[in-house]
Amino acid sequence: MYVKNGPLQTKKSWLNLLTVCLFKQSSMFKWQFIIFLVYTILIYRSVNCQVDFSDDDEEEEIKIYQPKPIDYVNNVNSGNKAPNVYSMSNQNQANNQLVGSEKTMEQFLDRLLHESVYDRRIRPFYTDSKDSKPVTVLMNMHINTISGISEVNMEYTVDCFFRQEWFDPRLTYSNSSWKHVEDITLHYDLVNKVWTPDAFFRNSKDAKSHKITVPNRLIRIFPEGRVLFSQRLTLRLECPMKLQKFPLDNQTCTINIGSFGYTLKDIIFEWSKTTANTIPVTISNKLEMPDFILTAHKSSVCQRKTSTGSYACLEVRIELQRDLSSYVNEVYIPSSFVVSLSFISFFIDHRSAAARAPLGATSVLTITTMLGGIRSQLPKVSYIKAIDVWMSFCLVFVFAALLEYAVVNVIARKQELKRLNKRKSQIPKLANYSPTNEKVLMIGNRLAHMNSYNKCDLDHHNSHEALESLLQPNLSNSIKKNPQSNHSLHVDSVVSISGVSQQSSPPVASPPLPSSPPRDDAQMVDFVSSFLFPITFIVFNIVYWMVYLNMQVNFE
Repeated sequence: MYVKNGPLQTKKSWLNLLTVCLFKQSSMFKWQFIIFLVYTILIYRSVNCQVDFSDDDEEEEIKIYQPKPIDYVNNVNSGNKAPNVYSMSNQNQANNQLVGSEKTMEQFLDRLLHESVYDRRIRPFYTDSKDSKPVTVLMNMHINTISGISEVNMEYTVDCFFRQEWFDPRLTYSNSSWKHVEDITLHYDLVNKVWTPDAFFRNSKDAKSHKITVPNRLIRIFPEGRVLFSQRLTLRLECPMKLQKFPLDNQTCTINIGSFGYTLKDIIFEWSKTTANTIPVTISNKLEMPDFILTAHKSSVCQRKTSTGSYACLEVRIELQRDLSSYVNEVYIPSSFVVSLSFISFFIDHRSAAARAPLGATSVLTITTMLGGIRSQLPKVSYIKAIDVWMSFCLVFVFAALLEYAVVNVIARKQELKRLNKRKSQIPKLANYSPTNEKVLMIGNRLAHMNSYNKCDLDHHNSHEALESLLQPNLSNSIKKNPQSNHSLHVDSVVSISGVSQQSSPPVASPPLPSSPPRDDAQMVDFVSSFLFPITFIVFNIVYWMVYLNMQVNFE
């Protein structure tokens, strides 16, 4: 702005300038000057307001978000010992600093979990002195499912909620402005900012934490400093099984929880029991297993001593009883039917080889196939299982039935040979040998073999009729070849037979033949076996079930 009178140094000159601008200049210039003046006043007021804010609240903000760090280096260099910020007195002093200064939950948590106040690397109640007491961790568990029980791999799978609870004085906020809050549930990412026990599962083969849709873990803080940490886990645990009574067995599987690094001087594990009737380990009422029935579960406290020290230990014993119904329907009843089927061969004539031999062979192959299928589902152990005893005896029974048929055949052939020799000794020798005489001997052998006639029919009176009936097939064949000589052939045969029977008879009388048929030893063996084998199998069933149902197996 140009002024003709020169520089202005006094208030009067300022007033003269204002008068010139308002009255002697154009109207356009007047309005420009007024706007400039108003803008200048607004800027001046905004600057004064900012200065007022900084005087009142800035220092308070610094007190909340920027606590004064502890200078360990200067203390050490000056010869003083570094203060123990984790002792009980310093913990209480740090907690007292939280009184009435936090306006929001974010500020409160930032102050509570700040690295200068809380160090997750140090366990609660730790001090440099020898009277440092261990932290007690209370645990409880809820089992959702038990599945994947494998006898071959000796393992099972558990899905559970695993909860841990302990006191951490550094997280006490009962003296703060947030003491009215009953509990504070932290975000799952803040688990990495809080000290947690180093619990692990001793007998686990594999484990995973669920992360869908978010990591399934919970951490909650209470005003008195109590911390609750819960997470959902799926564990594949080892379960050593005793299979002496399989499938009539009961198994006991365990869940063993221990501390990995902290010894008993630092940490103690206990089951959480709010009352005397509280059960620290619970199992879902909807739990179902295909092969087992849950009978009971127990929780106990134990200790494990290793080369690195003594460690806390908790144990859950899950008692399982195998469901026998599936094995009765799939193993015991079918194998019993196969054994009973092999006994039917005793009621079939031993001459019917086409019926008895395939029946016995099929029974043996069926039992062998069933035994192989069962053994493929079980581990190779050094002791004998109950199912092995059952299937082995079934195999013995069906094989013995097949062997009995072979014995009956041997007895039948020997008995047939004895009858043949006896028949030859009873028939008188012929004076003149001829083919007709040889045919008479063959007919006698056939009669002795078939045992379908009365030996008295070959006496002196009826020998012609019996021999003629046996010769009839041979005579019929001859008639077909020479029909003209039908009558002469029949007459000659009868005459020759009568001649043999009359002329070749020695003067000495033959010994009298027995009136009753001889005993058949082969049929007698089948008759005895038809009673002996079933009775023996019934006795075996009684002994088997009595022994294995009352057998006790030690799991220690």
